[in-house]
Amino acid sequence: MAPKPSSSATRRFLHLLIPDGNDGHTLHNIDTRPLFAAAAGAAACPHPQGPGPALPPKSMHHFPLPRPALRFDYAHGHQFLPLGRDVSRIVAVDRNRHTVIYDTGTATVRAGPDVRHVKWYGSAWAEAGGRLYHLGRAPVLDELDDNPGLDFEALTYDPRREDWLWTLLPSPPFKNFSIAADITSFADAGTGEETIRVSTRCTQGTYAFDTARGTWREEGDWAMPFSGRAQYVADYGLWFGISDERNGDICAADLAVTGRPEARHVWDDVDGLSGHGVSMYPWHLSYMGRGRFCVTRFFTGTDDNNRSIFKMAVVTAVEATSAAGDGEMQMARRASRCYRFPWHHSYCWAY
Repeated sequence: MAPKPSSSATRRFLHLLIPDGNDGHTLHNIDTRPLFAAAAGAAACPHPQGPGPALPPKSMHHFPLPRPALRFDYAHGHQFLPLGRDVSRIVAVDRNRHTVIYDTGTATVRAGPDVRHVKWYGSAWAEAGGRLYHLGRAPVLDELDDNPGLDFEALTYDPRREDWLWTLLPSPPFKNFSIAADITSFADAGTGEETIRVSTRCTQGTYAFDTARGTWREEGDWAMPFSGRAQYVADYGLWFGISDERNGDICAADLAVTGRPEARHVWDDVDGLSGHGVSMYPWHLSYMGRGRFCVTRFFTGTDDNNRSIFKMAVVTAVEATSAAGDGEMQMARRASRCYRFPWHHSYCWAY
């Protein structure tokens, strides 16, 4: 029987970060209440079959983006990392090592400490005990170095100083750093846990970092069944993320088990957009509380004359439910919205 969601609070806004074409990003807060209110026309996404067809992004109605809540004015190449189970903060780190911390509840901004080392795209992050852990390689990996390692740091709030601090931590004990720099998945700590995890390509394996002891251990020569971030959802006692083996479907697994974790649930094509063009990697899965998720995919498109190139963010609300009879967990699709904005060669984020 699928566990019932707890009475945890839901959050209203999905935070969308898109490039503005002027070496910056704008933050847009998407109100998800209308998406989840569309329960009457919900299309169930059972396990393992998927839902029916959906409109391709080009023919979807485009909703106007909300006015920007904030603009991050950085040089091209910065990253945005979520902090807090409810994304209470968004941490921006630029290629000059500067940090800015945005409080999503109070809409206040403060300068943070500089990171010790620049992290390139493809880095990993995870959360444990209110700390943000950031792991990644430098922009240029020195192939002449026998043990270049990966830069690993933690952002922590020090109440005595009333300030945030980046702390340098030991690199994971990868067998081959030149290959292991390609991180495939990473996972937050679970409830009562002090462990975050990271998997690498080419069967390098999965490694766990004990945040209390400050030490790494190798968990096995297998990879977690996720692509990108695995987010712990206390309401179900499971980690949820984008499947690594099923073409971008959503899956859930228990990473706290001994040995290789298997995908306990897999939901095919929950937003109904598979086969409607190539979405720009990565997808984003955001937990909104009480069994509710938002799936965000980014697409590129052209106008009717194939002249103007633009981007689209398609946000789909899905909700975990318990199926009648066998109790199998399902994902019920509520509604989707498409937001169109000018094309710029830069990453987008959704938290």
